[in-house]
This record gives sequence, C-alpha cells and structure tokens, in this order.
Amino acid sequence: MLLMLSSSANATVYYFSSSAGDDNRNILEARNPATPWKSLNKLNQIFTNLGSGDSVLFKRGDVFYGAITVSRSGGVFAPIYLGAYGKGKNPEVSGFTSLNNWKPVKNGIYESACNSVGNSLVINGVQKAMGRYPNASYLTFESHNENNSITDNELNGNINWTGAEAVIRKNRWIIDRSTITNHTGSTLTYAAGTKSTPTNGYGYFIQKSAKTLDQFGEWFYDEERKTMMVFFGNKNPNSFNVTTSEVNNLVDIKCFNYVTFENLTFTGAGNNTFNIVQSKKITLKNCNIDMTGAEAIFANYSPQMTVENCKINHSLSSALNFDAGCINSIITNNHIQNTGLIAGAGKSGSGTYEAITSFGDNTIIEKNVIDSVGYNGIYFGGNSSQVKNNYITYFCLTKDDGAGIYVGDWSKTSNKKIVDNIVLHGIGNAMGGGRYHSLQAEGIYIDDNSESVVIAGNTVALCSNNGIKVHNAKEISIYNNNVVNNGVQLRLEQDHYLATSSFIRNNQIKNNNFLSINNAQSTVKLSTHQDDIQDFGQIDSNFYYQPATKAASIVAATVKNGRTNQESYNLSNWKSISGKDRSSMESDAEAVLFEYNASNTARVVTLKNRYVDAQNRVYSGKMHIGSYSSVVLMLADKPSVKSDRLAVIRRSLIYNKNKYWVSNQVKNTTKL
Repeated sequence: MLLMLSSSANATVYYFSSSAGDDNRNILEARNPATPWKSLNKLNQIFTNLGSGDSVLFKRGDVFYGAITVSRSGGVFAPIYLGAYGKGKNPEVSGFTSLNNWKPVKNGIYESACNSVGNSLVINGVQKAMGRYPNASYLTFESHNENNSITDNELNGNINWTGAEAVIRKNRWIIDRSTITNHTGSTLTYAAGTKSTPTNGYGYFIQKSAKTLDQFGEWFYDEERKTMMVFFGNKNPNSFNVTTSEVNNLVDIKCFNYVTFENLTFTGAGNNTFNIVQSKKITLKNCNIDMTGAEAIFANYSPQMTVENCKINHSLSSALNFDAGCINSIITNNHIQNTGLIAGAGKSGSGTYEAITSFGDNTIIEKNVIDSVGYNGIYFGGNSSQVKNNYITYFCLTKDDGAGIYVGDWSKTSNKKIVDNIVLHGIGNAMGGGRYHSLQAEGIYIDDNSESVVIAGNTVALCSNNGIKVHNAKEISIYNNNVVNNGVQLRLEQDHYLATSSFIRNNQIKNNNFLSINNAQSTVKLSTHQDDIQDFGQIDSNFYYQPATKAASIVAATVKNGRTNQESYNLSNWKSISGKDRSSMESDAEAVLFEYNASNTARVVTLKNRYVDAQNRVYSGKMHIGSYSSVVLMLADKPSVKSDRLAVIRRSLIYNKNKYWVSNQVKNTTKL
C-alpha cells in the first residue's frame, strides 16, 4: 500500500499538442499544458522515462500522425495512462497520408507516389476495395492440384496474371489469398498460404494487379515503384480526398504491462491498430478505432485485457482477436460495425472477417452491439467464459457456415455460457460457394467436439439456416430461448465426419419457444449417421408454433442397416414415436406477437388486444419487456377477421435500415 501511495504521489503528467507543441522543449516544460511536446516520435523517445502512474495527455482536437511504441510498464495499481486534455473531439492518432500530385497513366487510371502499407485506400471517407477481376462475382474452377494450383476451363492466357493475387473461396467458411506464381493457359499456380485445399466447383477472383482497374475507386499499389494507382475514369482525382495508410500498427506493445488508453481516436492502421504481444492488463476505454487494414485489436498471450465502451468501425479483417493466452479478459459495452465486409481484404483462414474472436479462459463478452460483419459475430471458447447481453445483427455477409454466436472447440473446454443475447438477421453468402446456393447462417452454432455449453434466455430470429444448431456436440443445455422465423428453429446434426468427432449426447432442451411462420420452416430437425436419436438427450416442456398444427414440423433422419430414413411428424406423433417432448405443447394461433428489447433498460409495449403466452398467462394494456429479452404472445380472443400472422411478426422483426432481411422462403435475400 505504501508503494502504491508513493507511486501515485510521484506520478507526472506530460502534455502533447500537434498544433501548439514543440519537441525541443525540456522535460519540465512538457509537464505544463501551455508548453507541450509536439509529436509521437518524441513520445516514443521518452517512453522509457515514464514511471508507474505517469500520464501522457494529448490535446483534444489535434491529430497526431505516426505510431506509438510502448517501451515501459506501469505498476499493478498505477498503470501508465494515455488520455486527453482540453475541449473538443478526442485527440486522433492517424496512420493516414493524403495522396496528391496525381499523374494520368491511361484509360482513366491515375497514379501518386506514396509508401502505402496494408489494404487501405479511402476516398472521401469511404473504404475502397482493390481492383478485382471479375468486378463483382467469382470465377469457377473445375479442378485443383492439392494446394498448389486451380484450373478454370474458361480462363484463357490473353491476360497473364502471374504476380497478381488469387482470392480463392476454398469452402463456405474460408476465403484465402495467395500470390499467383505462374499462369499457363487455364491453370493458376499459387503460393499455398494456408493449409486448406480448394473445393472443385467453388469460386475465385483475381486482385492486386493494375490490369484489374476499370471501375471508380478501384486501386492497386505498385510496391516496386512505390506508387498508388487508382481508377477515376473521367473524374478529376484532385477533386477527391484520397488517403492511404503509411503506418503498419498504430500502437505496438510487446512484453510491457499495465498501460491504459482512454478517450483517444485511432484511424488508418495499415495492419492492426493495436498489436499487443505477451503483455498483461492492457486497457482500452472510451476509444474510437476506425479504418483498420486488418484487426482493430490483436492480442497474443496477453492476459487481463479490457476493452470497454469503445467504438470500432470498418475493420477489414476482424475487430477483436484474442488468442487462448488472453485469459481473464473483459470485452464490454462496445459498438462494433462494418467488419470484414470486403472479400479479399481480410486475412486468410477460418477465424477471420469476425467481430469478436476470443479463446481465453474466464473471458466475459457482455453488452456489445455488433452490426454488419462478414462472418461470425462472436466466436469464443475458453473454460468458464461467458457471452451475455449482446445484440448481434446482420452477420455472415461475406462468407458463411458461421453464426451470430459460434462455439467450435478443437481443444476441450467446459462451462461456457451464452445467456440473454439478441441475435437477428443471419444472412449468408453463397457467392463462390459452388453449386450449393443455400444461405448457411446460423443464429447460435455449437460445432464439432464442443461440450459443456449453456444456451439460455436468448432471442434468435430471421436467420437463413437454423436458429440454434448443435453439430457433433454433447452436454449442451438449451432452455428458455425464443427462436423465431428461422429456416429451422432447432437443428441437431450428427454426421461424425471426422474420426475424432463427438456424438450428440446428454443434451438438455427444455422450456423453449420454437416459432415457425410457415409450413416450409421446420420447428425441429434432427439427423444422425446411425440410429441413435434416443441418445441425444432430454427434449421436453417446449412450446412449438406452426401455422397449422397438423403440419409435420418435426423432422427426424436416421440411418439403419445402411439405409437413410427421414420422417416428418407433428407433435402428437413425435411424442408417441420418440418418447420425447412429453410435456411440450403446440399452437396454430391466428396471430402471434413477437417483440424484443436489445437495450439495458426495460421497454414498454402497448397491446391493442389481449394476449396469452405459452403458459396461458394473460397480457393486456401495457407490458414491460426486460433488457435483452423478448416475448412470444398469441391472441387470447379469436379475432372477428382472420389476422395476417406474418404481418404481425414482421412489424416486430424488421430492422429499419437499408440492409438485408431473410425472406419468407428463407432462400433468397431482398432489399427492404
């Protein structure tokens, strides 16, 4: 305690201003806000002189170009603090540089000299994708040679793509980038990159070549000539504000501990905004991170990370990526938007184009808003980790076979919880996905070899494939969830496609509302590669809604004596055949009201009619919906005119912005 008090008493504040600072001032002058230092270079020079509890304050409204390299640790009770002073906007650390002195090349292409790094070019505040061929779709390859080459029978040698980059959709969940080492006829040979092999009939496109530039804003950086080439067509490039990244990581922290960043803005990292390696208790609070070339926050073997009340926007690969060494981390109250939305701009492999990736034990991911992400909203693991009270909407927009919340344990962990989340609008993207044109987006997905997961009190709606999916997983508890208007509400799939795959066993599925809006949507679908559905676990006391009670909304597929048998059942038949759902109920009420509340405070809804829930409790007048919860209600009194049940549901579900929603057929997407 005496050491802590001593450190606090001796703590020093240093001031920086890019508009009024001077790096030639001495250390005593820099302690006065009237005589600050100027640059990040000066900060990096004096960082080793900082002590526990010292503060570095940047003037609000100023922009500081360059990067921060942390080279000193703070104390356990007295971290080194980097924050803001004065009035106005948060001070900004920027890796951007403006491009000027444009010279025409040919056919609407202009070039400007620069030292660009990463994948970022921004025109008038909008991220632009590299030029690609073809512009908006994928080509298809018919064959491949291991992970060395692909052959597209329709590709000719008129344009030689050697030196460019092949972006290959190797399966539904992997988009890999590889340098083309040789182009001969219809075959592209490439540097392997990841170990994943291509799938015949899937798609690819070509980027990172000046030969692709033919649409406004498309760009290519010539690393040898240090020149940025951009297609402007007949427009004057000098009439646009064009910026690119000249800084790799905006903040580098390697093997230093106890540092806090607060009330700062970071823009224009070519690679990662924060690159944190083997560092303990790094804290980000009330920070804004925008326009990141790869991952906004990357942390490797860095325990006790805290990211709180931050806004993270336009990350090209991922927003937060914490590996298994990031134990005891807290990710809370953040707003994460527009992550991984440009195919070919994210990193290769499976765990990319994601909003939050976290595998450390005892991690808390809570009260975050995730809006518009290329793949998984949250992909997590770790013993005793918890995902709670998050609002996730519009996901699997770039690739799919993913989810709003995804768990895939390839190493054994236990006691994971997914509690009271709102998960809406799982879209899926089949482009380049071979002949399979289904949209494979799940709300909550427990994948192969996972175990010991509690899924409770969640709301899952408008997902193209399944609301809740369990695949080759065991000891999963699913209860008190509202699962509404998904392709299938509950999916249990056992295919044991690997020798190491788990069997579906010891699951508890109780007290859930599974609501389908038409007879094409199954309420429950179970499948197995053998005849063992009886061993899947306990399924009981659930409420099933189907537009017609007699419709066969429960589907079970088994394999016996080498033959596959698939049958559909209504609830009554299912009870007698399976022995499950003994206390479950179903309804074909004329109208169903579904309302949700994705906020921290209760929401008041005025009811124009009397409604009842699955337990026949009556609701009328004003109804309060608790935070991060939802209700499914049915009309208590038969209406004089038959209600349009779909219209009632739509009014509650549609998220009013110019994005996508899943249609009734759950096979296509359409603009609102």
